[in-house]
Amino acid sequence: MMQVTQALEILGAERVIWIDDRFDEITPPQLAKQLTDYFDVTLACEFLELEEALEVYEIDPDRTTQEVAQILTDVRPQRFREIKTIFFEKGKILGQFNEHELSSDVIAKACELLCVDEEDRWSFEETDQNIAKLCEAGDGDTHLCYIVDLKEAGVSSMRGVEILRQLSDASSKWTHFILTHETDMAGEGETETRLLEKLSGLEGLGVPICVIAKERLYDKADDPVGMEEALRISIKRAGLRRSLHEVLNGVQNTMHRAIDAAARKLLVIPPEKLESQVFDPGYREGLSELHVVERAVTACLGEKSREFFGDNDQVHESTKRLRDLRAISIEPQDSEPDPHLSEFRTAEVWESRELVNRALTPIACGDVFEADREEEATKNSRQMFILLGQPCDISLRPEGKSRDQDTAFLVPLKKKTSPKPDKCDNPKMQFLPFILFGENWACDFRNATAVRLSILDLASFRSDGRVRVDDGHEPPGELLEGQKKIYEARTAAVSKAMADDSSPGNDKEIAVELLLTFSASAASRVYTNLSSSRQRSIKTTERS
Repeated sequence: MMQVTQALEILGAERVIWIDDRFDEITPPQLAKQLTDYFDVTLACEFLELEEALEVYEIDPDRTTQEVAQILTDVRPQRFREIKTIFFEKGKILGQFNEHELSSDVIAKACELLCVDEEDRWSFEETDQNIAKLCEAGDGDTHLCYIVDLKEAGVSSMRGVEILRQLSDASSKWTHFILTHETDMAGEGETETRLLEKLSGLEGLGVPICVIAKERLYDKADDPVGMEEALRISIKRAGLRRSLHEVLNGVQNTMHRAIDAAARKLLVIPPEKLESQVFDPGYREGLSELHVVERAVTACLGEKSREFFGDNDQVHESTKRLRDLRAISIEPQDSEPDPHLSEFRTAEVWESRELVNRALTPIACGDVFEADREEEATKNSRQMFILLGQPCDISLRPEGKSRDQDTAFLVPLKKKTSPKPDKCDNPKMQFLPFILFGENWACDFRNATAVRLSILDLASFRSDGRVRVDDGHEPPGELLEGQKKIYEARTAAVSKAMADDSSPGNDKEIAVELLLTFSASAASRVYTNLSSSRQRSIKTTERS
Protein backbone atom coordinates (compact mmCIF):
# COMPACT_ATOMS: atom_id res chain seq x y z
CA MET A 1 0.00 0.00 0.00
CA MET A 2 1.36 3.42 -0.98
CA GLN A 3 2.26 5.66 1.95
CA VAL A 4 0.95 9.23 2.20
CA THR A 5 4.52 10.52 1.95
CA GLN A 6 5.01 8.52 -1.27
CA ALA A 7 1.84 10.04 -2.72
CA LEU A 8 3.13 13.51 -1.83
CA GLU A 9 6.41 12.67 -3.53
CA ILE A 10 4.52 11.75 -6.72
CA LEU A 11 2.69 15.04 -6.44
CA GLY A 12 6.07 16.75 -6.17
CA ALA A 13 5.42 18.24 -2.75
CA GLU A 14 8.45 18.40 -0.48
CA ARG A 15 6.74 20.58 2.09
CA VAL A 16 3.12 20.99 3.22
CA ILE A 17 1.77 24.19 4.79
CA TRP A 18 -1.58 24.05 6.61
CA ILE A 19 -3.43 27.36 7.02
CA ASP A 20 -6.29 27.26 9.53
CA ASP A 21 -7.79 29.42 12.26
CA ARG A 22 -7.35 26.40 14.53
CA PHE A 23 -3.67 27.34 14.66
CA ASP A 24 -4.39 30.80 16.04
CA GLU A 25 -2.43 31.42 19.24
CA ILE A 26 -5.24 32.03 21.72
CA THR A 27 -4.17 33.99 24.79
CA PRO A 28 -5.26 33.23 28.38
CA PRO A 29 -7.59 36.29 28.48
CA GLN A 30 -9.19 35.24 25.16
CA LEU A 31 -9.75 31.67 26.33
CA ALA A 32 -11.06 32.94 29.68
CA LYS A 33 -13.64 35.05 27.83
CA GLN A 34 -14.85 32.01 25.87
CA LEU A 35 -14.93 29.84 29.01
CA THR A 36 -17.20 32.32 30.77
CA ASP A 37 -19.30 33.07 27.66
CA TYR A 38 -20.06 29.34 27.38
CA PHE A 39 -20.46 28.83 31.11
CA ASP A 40 -22.51 25.61 30.85
CA VAL A 41 -19.90 24.00 28.62
CA THR A 42 -17.14 24.99 31.05
CA LEU A 43 -19.03 23.49 34.00
CA ALA A 44 -19.50 20.23 32.09
CA CYS A 45 -15.70 20.05 31.58
CA GLU A 46 -15.17 19.91 35.41
CA PHE A 47 -11.85 21.78 35.45
CA LEU A 48 -10.67 21.43 39.07
CA GLU A 49 -8.44 24.50 38.99
CA LEU A 50 -11.36 26.69 37.87
CA GLU A 51 -14.05 25.48 40.31
CA GLU A 52 -13.53 28.19 42.95
CA ALA A 53 -13.39 31.04 40.44
CA LEU A 54 -16.55 29.84 38.68
CA GLU A 55 -18.58 29.74 41.90
CA VAL A 56 -19.04 33.54 41.87
CA TYR A 57 -19.84 33.83 38.12
CA GLU A 58 -23.53 34.63 38.61
CA ILE A 59 -22.71 37.33 41.14
CA ASP A 60 -19.76 38.97 39.35
CA PRO A 61 -19.06 37.61 35.81
CA ASP A 62 -16.36 40.20 35.09
CA ARG A 63 -14.41 39.26 38.20
CA THR A 64 -14.78 35.57 37.29
CA THR A 65 -13.35 36.20 33.81
CA GLN A 66 -10.36 38.04 35.27
CA GLU A 67 -9.67 35.30 37.83
CA VAL A 68 -9.95 32.54 35.19
CA ALA A 69 -7.56 34.49 32.93
CA GLN A 70 -5.03 34.70 35.76
CA ILE A 71 -5.34 30.99 36.51
CA LEU A 72 -4.79 30.15 32.83
CA THR A 73 -1.76 32.41 32.77
CA ASP A 74 -0.25 30.61 35.74
CA VAL A 75 -0.81 26.99 34.62
CA ARG A 76 1.80 25.07 32.72
CA PRO A 77 1.63 25.48 28.88
CA GLN A 78 0.75 21.80 28.46
CA ARG A 79 -2.18 22.13 30.89
CA PHE A 80 -3.32 25.31 29.10
CA ARG A 81 -3.48 23.38 25.81
CA GLU A 82 -5.35 20.53 27.52
CA ILE A 83 -7.98 22.92 28.93
CA LYS A 84 -8.44 24.53 25.52
CA THR A 85 -8.80 21.17 23.74
CA ILE A 86 -11.20 19.69 26.31
CA PHE A 87 -13.34 22.85 26.26
CA PHE A 88 -13.76 22.93 22.47
CA GLU A 89 -14.38 19.19 22.21
CA LYS A 90 -17.05 19.33 24.94
CA GLY A 91 -18.66 22.29 23.19
CA LYS A 92 -19.00 20.27 20.02
CA ILE A 93 -20.49 17.34 21.93
CA LEU A 94 -23.04 19.60 23.61
CA GLY A 95 -23.91 21.25 20.28
CA GLN A 96 -22.62 24.67 21.29
CA PHE A 97 -19.81 24.74 18.73
CA ASN A 98 -19.65 23.66 15.10
CA GLU A 99 -19.83 19.87 15.25
CA HIS A 100 -18.38 19.61 11.76
CA GLU A 101 -15.03 21.10 12.72
CA LEU A 102 -12.12 18.70 12.89
CA SER A 103 -10.98 17.71 16.33
CA SER A 104 -7.50 18.57 17.56
CA ASP A 105 -6.62 14.86 17.49
CA VAL A 106 -7.69 14.54 13.84
CA ILE A 107 -5.67 17.60 12.86
CA ALA A 108 -2.64 16.35 14.79
CA LYS A 109 -2.84 12.94 13.12
CA ALA A 110 -3.27 14.44 9.65
CA CYS A 111 -0.32 16.76 10.23
CA GLU A 112 1.76 13.78 11.31
CA LEU A 113 0.93 11.76 8.17
CA LEU A 114 1.44 14.77 5.88
CA CYS A 115 4.68 15.74 7.66
CA VAL A 116 3.40 19.25 8.43
CA ASP A 117 6.01 20.77 10.74
CA GLU A 118 5.00 22.98 13.64
CA GLU A 119 6.34 26.08 11.88
CA ASP A 120 4.22 25.24 8.83
CA ARG A 121 0.93 25.30 10.75
CA TRP A 122 -0.11 28.86 10.07
CA SER A 123 -2.93 31.00 11.33
CA PHE A 124 -4.57 33.28 8.79
CA GLU A 125 -2.82 36.26 10.36
CA GLU A 126 0.58 34.61 9.91
CA THR A 127 -0.27 33.75 6.31
CA ASP A 128 -0.70 37.39 5.35
CA GLN A 129 2.85 38.04 6.54
CA ASN A 130 4.49 34.91 5.14
CA ILE A 131 3.13 34.40 1.60
CA ALA A 132 5.06 37.13 -0.17
CA LYS A 133 8.34 36.18 1.50
CA LEU A 134 7.87 32.50 0.65
CA CYS A 135 7.04 33.05 -3.03
CA GLU A 136 9.94 35.48 -3.49
CA ALA A 137 12.61 33.28 -1.88
CA GLY A 138 14.77 31.01 -4.07
CA ASP A 139 12.56 28.69 -6.09
CA GLY A 140 9.51 30.21 -4.44
CA ASP A 141 6.85 27.66 -3.58
CA THR A 142 7.69 25.30 -6.46
CA HIS A 143 7.69 22.20 -4.26
CA LEU A 144 5.02 23.19 -1.75
CA CYS A 145 1.39 22.41 -1.34
CA TYR A 146 -1.07 24.37 0.76
CA ILE A 147 -4.02 23.11 2.80
CA VAL A 148 -6.27 26.09 3.49
CA ASP A 149 -9.43 26.13 5.59
CA LEU A 150 -12.22 27.79 3.60
CA LYS A 151 -13.76 29.62 6.56
CA GLU A 152 -12.15 31.78 9.22
CA ALA A 153 -14.52 31.76 12.18
CA GLY A 154 -15.96 35.17 12.94
CA VAL A 155 -14.17 36.81 10.03
CA SER A 156 -15.09 35.44 6.57
CA SER A 157 -16.82 32.37 5.14
CA MET A 158 -14.56 32.66 2.07
CA ARG A 159 -11.26 33.45 3.75
CA GLY A 160 -9.60 30.49 2.04
CA VAL A 161 -10.51 31.88 -1.39
CA GLU A 162 -8.94 35.19 -0.41
CA ILE A 163 -5.74 33.32 0.52
CA LEU A 164 -5.71 31.55 -2.86
CA ARG A 165 -6.04 34.90 -4.60
CA GLN A 166 -3.09 36.18 -2.55
CA LEU A 167 -1.08 33.12 -3.55
CA SER A 168 -1.92 33.68 -7.21
CA ASP A 169 -0.96 37.35 -7.00
CA ALA A 170 2.36 36.29 -5.46
CA SER A 171 2.94 33.93 -8.45
CA SER A 172 2.36 30.77 -6.44
CA LYS A 173 3.25 27.75 -8.57
CA TRP A 174 1.97 24.82 -6.56
CA THR A 175 -1.05 22.78 -5.42
CA HIS A 176 -3.78 24.24 -3.27
CA PHE A 177 -6.19 22.24 -1.12
CA ILE A 178 -9.32 23.85 0.30
CA LEU A 179 -10.58 22.21 3.48
CA THR A 180 -14.29 22.70 4.16
CA HIS A 181 -17.24 21.22 6.03
CA GLU A 182 -19.70 22.84 3.61
CA THR A 183 -19.70 19.89 1.23
CA ASP A 184 -19.61 16.12 1.43
CA MET A 185 -17.30 13.84 -0.54
CA ALA A 186 -19.73 13.55 -3.45
CA GLY A 187 -19.93 17.33 -3.76
CA GLU A 188 -16.21 18.10 -3.80
CA GLY A 189 -16.11 18.53 -7.58
CA GLU A 190 -19.07 20.93 -7.63
CA THR A 191 -17.51 22.95 -4.80
CA GLU A 192 -14.27 23.20 -6.77
CA THR A 193 -16.22 24.59 -9.73
CA ARG A 194 -17.96 27.11 -7.48
CA LEU A 195 -14.68 28.28 -5.93
CA LEU A 196 -13.01 28.58 -9.34
CA GLU A 197 -15.85 30.89 -10.39
CA LYS A 198 -15.15 33.06 -7.34
CA LEU A 199 -11.50 33.19 -8.43
CA SER A 200 -12.35 34.38 -11.93
CA GLY A 201 -10.13 37.14 -13.23
CA LEU A 202 -6.85 35.54 -12.18
CA GLU A 203 -4.05 35.61 -14.71
CA GLY A 204 -4.06 32.70 -17.17
CA LEU A 205 -5.91 29.64 -15.89
CA GLY A 206 -5.58 30.69 -12.25
CA VAL A 207 -4.50 28.18 -9.61
CA PRO A 208 -5.33 24.47 -9.42
CA ILE A 209 -7.78 23.80 -6.57
CA CYS A 210 -8.64 20.52 -4.88
CA VAL A 211 -11.37 20.48 -2.22
CA ILE A 212 -11.08 18.15 0.77
CA ALA A 213 -14.43 17.60 2.47
CA LYS A 214 -13.87 17.47 6.22
CA GLU A 215 -16.26 14.54 6.16
CA ARG A 216 -13.33 12.45 4.92
CA LEU A 217 -11.45 13.04 8.19
CA TYR A 218 -14.08 13.49 10.93
CA ASP A 219 -13.82 10.12 12.66
CA LYS A 220 -10.30 9.14 11.66
CA ALA A 221 -8.34 10.21 14.77
CA ASP A 222 -8.23 6.60 16.01
CA ASP A 223 -8.27 5.05 12.54
CA PRO A 224 -4.82 5.57 11.00
CA VAL A 225 -5.58 3.28 8.07
CA GLY A 226 -8.76 5.19 7.25
CA MET A 227 -6.95 8.51 7.66
CA GLU A 228 -4.17 7.44 5.27
CA GLU A 229 -6.70 6.28 2.68
CA ALA A 230 -8.61 9.58 2.90
CA LEU A 231 -5.41 11.60 2.46
CA ARG A 232 -4.19 9.40 -0.42
CA ILE A 233 -7.46 9.92 -2.30
CA SER A 234 -7.28 13.68 -1.74
CA ILE A 235 -3.68 13.74 -2.99
CA LYS A 236 -4.65 11.74 -6.08
CA ARG A 237 -7.52 14.12 -6.82
CA ALA A 238 -5.07 17.00 -6.53
CA GLY A 239 -2.55 15.22 -8.75
CA LEU A 240 -5.11 14.64 -11.48
CA ARG A 241 -6.23 18.26 -11.35
CA ARG A 242 -2.67 19.63 -11.20
CA SER A 243 -1.44 17.53 -14.13
CA LEU A 244 -4.28 18.74 -16.35
CA HIS A 245 -3.79 22.33 -15.18
CA GLU A 246 -0.08 22.31 -16.00
CA VAL A 247 -0.63 20.81 -19.44
CA LEU A 248 -3.43 23.22 -20.33
CA ASN A 249 -1.37 26.18 -19.17
CA GLY A 250 1.43 25.07 -21.46
CA VAL A 251 -0.77 24.30 -24.46
CA GLN A 252 -2.56 27.64 -24.08
CA ASN A 253 0.72 29.50 -24.39
CA THR A 254 1.76 27.24 -27.27
CA MET A 255 -1.46 27.92 -29.18
CA HIS A 256 -1.06 31.66 -28.71
CA ARG A 257 2.43 31.47 -30.18
CA ALA A 258 1.20 29.23 -33.01
CA ILE A 259 -1.49 31.74 -34.00
CA ASP A 260 1.07 34.54 -33.98
CA ALA A 261 3.49 32.49 -36.10
CA ALA A 262 0.81 31.58 -38.65
CA ALA A 263 -0.36 35.18 -38.87
CA ARG A 264 3.17 36.53 -39.41
CA LYS A 265 3.88 33.99 -42.16
CA LEU A 266 0.63 34.76 -44.00
CA LEU A 267 1.07 38.52 -43.70
CA VAL A 268 4.45 38.56 -45.47
CA ILE A 269 3.14 36.78 -48.59
CA PRO A 270 3.12 39.29 -51.54
CA PRO A 271 -0.40 40.26 -52.74
CA GLU A 272 0.27 38.70 -56.16
CA LYS A 273 0.89 35.33 -54.54
CA LEU A 274 -2.02 35.83 -52.15
CA GLU A 275 -4.40 35.95 -55.10
CA SER A 276 -2.90 33.09 -57.11
CA GLN A 277 -1.85 30.76 -54.29
CA VAL A 278 -4.20 31.58 -51.41
CA PHE A 279 -7.51 33.02 -52.59
CA ASP A 280 -7.85 31.35 -56.03
CA PRO A 281 -7.41 27.74 -54.79
CA GLY A 282 -10.41 28.12 -52.51
CA TYR A 283 -12.40 29.54 -55.39
CA ARG A 284 -11.40 26.67 -57.71
CA GLU A 285 -12.49 24.10 -55.12
CA GLY A 286 -15.92 25.72 -54.88
CA LEU A 287 -15.19 26.99 -51.39
CA SER A 288 -14.60 30.35 -49.77
CA GLU A 289 -11.64 32.39 -50.99
CA LEU A 290 -10.40 32.30 -47.38
CA HIS A 291 -10.48 28.50 -47.23
CA VAL A 292 -6.69 28.22 -47.65
CA VAL A 293 -6.19 30.74 -44.84
CA GLU A 294 -8.39 28.63 -42.58
CA ARG A 295 -6.43 25.50 -43.52
CA ALA A 296 -3.09 27.25 -42.91
CA VAL A 297 -4.12 28.43 -39.46
CA THR A 298 -5.58 25.08 -38.39
CA ALA A 299 -2.55 23.23 -39.80
CA CYS A 300 -0.19 25.43 -37.80
CA LEU A 301 -2.26 24.93 -34.65
CA GLY A 302 -2.34 21.18 -35.22
CA GLU A 303 1.39 20.94 -35.83
CA LYS A 304 2.33 22.90 -32.72
CA SER A 305 -0.21 21.00 -30.64
CA ARG A 306 1.24 17.65 -31.72
CA GLU A 307 4.78 18.86 -31.04
CA PHE A 308 3.75 20.09 -27.58
CA PHE A 309 2.06 16.85 -26.53
CA GLY A 310 4.85 14.74 -28.02
CA ASP A 311 7.99 16.57 -26.96
CA ASN A 312 7.27 18.88 -24.02
CA ASP A 313 9.05 18.12 -20.72
CA GLN A 314 6.07 19.30 -18.67
CA VAL A 315 3.76 16.98 -20.59
CA HIS A 316 6.09 14.05 -19.93
CA GLU A 317 6.28 14.93 -16.24
CA SER A 318 2.50 15.20 -15.96
CA THR A 319 2.05 11.92 -17.83
CA LYS A 320 4.43 10.15 -15.44
CA ARG A 321 2.56 11.59 -12.46
CA LEU A 322 -0.75 10.34 -13.83
CA ARG A 323 0.67 6.85 -14.34
CA ASP A 324 2.16 6.74 -10.85
CA LEU A 325 -1.13 7.89 -9.32
CA ARG A 326 -2.97 4.96 -10.89
CA ALA A 327 -1.75 2.91 -7.91
CA ILE A 328 -4.27 4.85 -5.78
CA SER A 329 -7.83 3.75 -6.47
CA ILE A 330 -10.55 6.37 -6.54
CA GLU A 331 -14.23 5.50 -6.65
CA PRO A 332 -16.05 6.94 -9.70
CA GLN A 333 -19.21 8.80 -8.76
CA ASP A 334 -21.38 7.65 -11.65
CA SER A 335 -21.21 6.34 -15.19
CA GLU A 336 -22.90 9.31 -16.87
CA PRO A 337 -20.57 11.21 -19.24
CA ASP A 338 -19.47 14.59 -17.94
CA PRO A 339 -21.46 17.25 -19.83
CA HIS A 340 -18.28 19.13 -20.75
CA LEU A 341 -16.75 16.01 -22.28
CA SER A 342 -19.99 15.45 -24.19
CA GLU A 343 -19.67 18.98 -25.54
CA PHE A 344 -16.15 18.24 -26.77
CA ARG A 345 -17.32 15.06 -28.48
CA THR A 346 -20.21 16.90 -30.10
CA ALA A 347 -17.78 19.54 -31.33
CA GLU A 348 -15.82 16.76 -33.05
CA VAL A 349 -18.79 15.42 -35.01
CA TRP A 350 -21.39 18.18 -35.27
CA GLU A 351 -21.38 21.66 -36.76
CA SER A 352 -24.09 24.05 -35.70
CA ARG A 353 -26.92 25.18 -37.92
CA GLU A 354 -25.78 28.76 -37.38
CA LEU A 355 -22.40 27.98 -38.90
CA VAL A 356 -23.77 25.96 -41.80
CA ASN A 357 -26.92 27.81 -42.74
CA ARG A 358 -26.03 31.42 -42.05
CA ALA A 359 -22.79 30.94 -43.99
CA LEU A 360 -24.87 29.62 -46.94
CA THR A 361 -22.58 26.63 -47.33
CA PRO A 362 -23.30 24.24 -50.21
CA ILE A 363 -24.92 20.92 -49.31
CA ALA A 364 -22.49 18.11 -48.48
CA CYS A 365 -22.37 14.46 -47.54
CA GLY A 366 -23.36 14.17 -43.90
CA ASP A 367 -25.82 17.07 -43.88
CA VAL A 368 -28.75 16.34 -41.60
CA PHE A 369 -32.21 17.50 -42.64
CA GLU A 370 -35.28 17.61 -40.44
CA ALA A 371 -38.98 18.18 -41.07
CA ASP A 372 -39.91 21.86 -41.36
CA ARG A 373 -41.81 22.70 -38.20
CA GLU A 374 -43.16 25.91 -39.71
CA GLU A 375 -45.13 23.95 -42.31
CA GLU A 376 -48.60 22.74 -41.37
CA ALA A 377 -48.06 19.27 -42.85
CA THR A 378 -44.89 18.59 -40.85
CA LYS A 379 -45.09 20.85 -37.80
CA ASN A 380 -45.44 17.88 -35.44
CA SER A 381 -42.75 15.76 -37.07
CA ARG A 382 -39.41 15.22 -35.37
CA GLN A 383 -38.00 13.04 -38.13
CA MET A 384 -34.38 13.62 -39.14
CA PHE A 385 -32.50 12.35 -42.20
CA ILE A 386 -28.82 12.23 -43.05
CA LEU A 387 -27.68 12.87 -46.62
CA LEU A 388 -25.27 10.18 -47.82
CA GLY A 389 -23.43 9.75 -51.08
CA GLN A 390 -20.00 10.14 -52.61
CA PRO A 391 -18.70 13.49 -51.27
CA CYS A 392 -17.18 14.41 -54.65
CA ASP A 393 -20.49 13.67 -56.40
CA ILE A 394 -22.43 15.98 -54.08
CA SER A 395 -20.02 18.94 -53.96
CA LEU A 396 -20.30 21.92 -56.31
CA ARG A 397 -17.53 23.37 -58.50
CA PRO A 398 -17.24 27.04 -59.47
CA GLU A 399 -16.99 26.24 -63.21
CA GLY A 400 -20.68 25.39 -63.19
CA LYS A 401 -20.13 21.80 -64.28
CA SER A 402 -23.03 19.49 -63.55
CA ARG A 403 -22.65 16.83 -60.87
CA ASP A 404 -21.67 13.33 -61.89
CA GLN A 405 -24.84 12.16 -60.15
CA ASP A 406 -28.20 13.89 -59.74
CA THR A 407 -29.23 11.94 -56.67
CA ALA A 408 -27.97 10.74 -53.31
CA PHE A 409 -29.70 9.08 -50.36
CA LEU A 410 -31.69 10.44 -47.44
CA VAL A 411 -31.36 7.93 -44.61
CA PRO A 412 -33.69 8.29 -41.58
CA LEU A 413 -31.95 8.79 -38.25
CA LYS A 414 -33.66 6.89 -35.47
CA LYS A 415 -33.25 7.60 -31.78
CA LYS A 416 -32.44 4.32 -30.06
CA THR A 417 -31.71 2.96 -26.62
CA SER A 418 -28.18 1.72 -26.05
CA PRO A 419 -27.53 -1.06 -28.56
CA LYS A 420 -27.24 -4.65 -27.40
CA PRO A 421 -24.00 -6.40 -28.42
CA ASP A 422 -25.85 -8.83 -30.71
CA LYS A 423 -27.67 -5.96 -32.45
CA CYS A 424 -24.72 -3.67 -33.19
CA ASP A 425 -23.83 -5.39 -36.48
CA ASN A 426 -27.28 -5.15 -38.03
CA PRO A 427 -26.48 -3.76 -41.52
CA LYS A 428 -30.00 -2.34 -41.84
CA MET A 429 -29.81 -0.33 -38.61
CA GLN A 430 -26.26 0.92 -38.13
CA PHE A 431 -25.62 2.79 -34.90
CA LEU A 432 -23.56 5.97 -35.11
CA PRO A 433 -20.22 5.42 -33.30
CA PHE A 434 -20.91 8.22 -30.82
CA ILE A 435 -23.60 9.70 -28.60
CA LEU A 436 -25.20 12.87 -29.96
CA PHE A 437 -27.13 15.23 -27.67
CA GLY A 438 -27.18 12.54 -25.01
CA GLU A 439 -28.86 9.97 -27.28
CA ASN A 440 -27.88 6.95 -29.36
CA TRP A 441 -28.77 7.27 -33.04
CA ALA A 442 -28.94 4.71 -35.84
CA CYS A 443 -29.14 4.98 -39.63
CA ASP A 444 -32.31 3.21 -40.77
CA PHE A 445 -31.14 1.91 -44.16
CA ARG A 446 -34.37 -0.07 -44.62
CA ASN A 447 -36.20 3.21 -45.21
CA ALA A 448 -33.48 5.05 -47.14
CA THR A 449 -34.74 6.88 -50.22
CA ALA A 450 -33.14 8.43 -53.28
CA VAL A 451 -33.25 12.23 -53.18
CA ARG A 452 -32.86 14.85 -55.90
CA LEU A 453 -29.80 16.99 -55.05
CA SER A 454 -31.00 19.89 -57.16
CA ILE A 455 -33.95 20.31 -54.77
CA LEU A 456 -31.77 20.11 -51.65
CA ASP A 457 -29.54 22.83 -53.14
CA LEU A 458 -32.35 25.26 -52.28
CA ALA A 459 -31.37 24.92 -48.60
CA SER A 460 -27.97 26.43 -49.33
CA PHE A 461 -29.53 29.65 -50.69
CA ARG A 462 -31.24 30.54 -47.39
CA SER A 463 -29.82 31.54 -44.01
CA ASP A 464 -32.49 29.44 -42.27
CA GLY A 465 -31.52 26.31 -44.21
CA ARG A 466 -35.09 25.55 -45.34
CA VAL A 467 -35.72 23.72 -48.62
CA ARG A 468 -38.01 26.46 -49.84
CA VAL A 469 -38.35 29.25 -52.39
CA ASP A 470 -40.25 32.42 -51.51
CA ASP A 471 -42.09 34.62 -53.98
CA GLY A 472 -39.91 37.53 -55.08
CA HIS A 473 -36.70 35.71 -54.14
CA GLU A 474 -33.29 37.07 -55.07
CA PRO A 475 -29.87 35.35 -54.90
CA PRO A 476 -27.99 36.38 -51.73
CA GLY A 477 -24.82 38.33 -52.43
CA GLU A 478 -22.68 36.01 -50.27
CA LEU A 479 -23.18 32.92 -52.42
CA LEU A 480 -20.07 31.10 -53.61
CA GLU A 481 -19.37 31.14 -57.32
CA GLY A 482 -20.65 27.60 -57.84
CA GLN A 483 -23.93 28.46 -56.12
CA LYS A 484 -24.35 31.64 -58.14
CA LYS A 485 -24.11 29.68 -61.39
CA ILE A 486 -26.82 27.19 -60.41
CA TYR A 487 -29.17 29.56 -58.57
CA GLU A 488 -31.41 30.39 -61.50
CA ALA A 489 -31.67 26.79 -62.70
CA ARG A 490 -32.47 25.47 -59.21
CA THR A 491 -35.21 27.98 -58.52
CA ALA A 492 -36.73 28.12 -62.00
CA ALA A 493 -39.23 25.26 -61.59
CA VAL A 494 -40.58 26.59 -58.33
CA SER A 495 -40.73 30.17 -59.67
CA LYS A 496 -42.68 28.92 -62.69
CA ALA A 497 -45.07 26.96 -60.50
CA MET A 498 -45.74 30.03 -58.34
CA ALA A 499 -46.21 32.23 -61.42
CA ASP A 500 -48.70 29.72 -62.88
CA ASP A 501 -50.48 29.45 -59.55
CA SER A 502 -49.99 25.71 -59.79
CA SER A 503 -48.06 25.08 -56.63
CA PRO A 504 -48.57 21.57 -55.25
CA GLY A 505 -51.49 20.93 -52.94
CA ASN A 506 -53.47 17.99 -51.63
CA ASP A 507 -55.75 17.95 -54.68
CA LYS A 508 -53.13 18.74 -57.32
CA GLU A 509 -50.63 16.58 -59.10
CA ILE A 510 -47.01 17.42 -58.22
CA ALA A 511 -44.74 18.23 -61.15
CA VAL A 512 -41.88 15.77 -61.47
CA GLU A 513 -39.23 18.49 -61.28
CA LEU A 514 -40.60 19.50 -57.86
CA LEU A 515 -40.34 16.05 -56.33
CA LEU A 516 -37.57 15.76 -53.75
CA THR A 517 -37.76 11.98 -53.34
CA PHE A 518 -38.89 9.02 -55.38
CA SER A 519 -40.39 6.87 -52.64
CA ALA A 520 -43.90 6.49 -51.30
CA SER A 521 -42.73 5.10 -47.96
CA ALA A 522 -44.10 6.74 -44.86
CA ALA A 523 -40.58 7.63 -43.77
CA SER A 524 -40.00 9.98 -46.67
CA ARG A 525 -43.46 10.97 -47.95
CA VAL A 526 -43.44 14.23 -45.98
CA TYR A 527 -40.55 15.43 -48.13
CA THR A 528 -42.40 15.37 -51.46
CA ASN A 529 -43.75 18.90 -50.94
CA LEU A 530 -40.49 20.73 -50.08
CA SER A 531 -41.48 20.97 -46.42
CA SER A 532 -38.04 20.35 -44.99
CA SER A 533 -35.32 22.33 -43.27
CA ARG A 534 -31.61 21.78 -43.11
CA GLN A 535 -29.15 21.18 -40.28
CA ARG A 536 -25.60 20.19 -40.55
CA SER A 537 -23.90 17.50 -39.06
CA ILE A 538 -21.74 14.48 -38.71
CA LYS A 539 -18.61 16.45 -39.41
CA THR A 540 -20.07 17.18 -42.07
CA THR A 541 -22.79 19.52 -40.67
CA GLU A 542 -26.09 20.67 -39.21
CA ARG A 543 -28.97 21.82 -41.40
CA SER A 544 -32.10 22.96 -39.72
